[in-house]
Amino acid sequence: MTLPDNLPLIFHDFKVWLVDWSGLSRDALHVYVAIGLFLFVRILWRGWWGSLAGLLLVAAAALGGEWLDHQVELMQGAACDRAEHWHDLRNTLFWPAALTLLMPLLRPGKPRTRAEGDSLRQAEPGTAPAADPPSGERAERRFEEA
Repeated sequence: MTLPDNLPLIFHDFKVWLVDWSGLSRDALHVYVAIGLFLFVRILWRGWWGSLAGLLLVAAAALGGEWLDHQVELMQGAACDRAEHWHDLRNTLFWPAALTLLMPLLRPGKPRTRAEGDSLRQAEPGTAPAADPPSGERAERRFEEA
């Protein structure tokens, strides 16, 4: 499969149109597209592997976009601004990478119940949560009845 010779220019024109249409800066557009792609893959593919697949898709899209940007620079005879390309890659990958690392920490854990005092203990599977210990007058009556 061969790509059309004018693909970089089509991509560039589309980006310019998208920036004008949305009113977003190019940096913000990188962030929104990256998070959108990441969440799309994450919704389709649950679990940690979905996060990794989303991050890899965002990385591939960012690298492809920067390559196309570089091709436009070459076509126009402009100097290659490597610092700008690296800035775009970091900007695009930051939040998907952060979400990939943080999502395992955001998963709900096993249910916990309140036991005696303020200490927490793990609920046993198949058992009802422990009731709060009696307090006040009821606690004194139970002590006297024992």
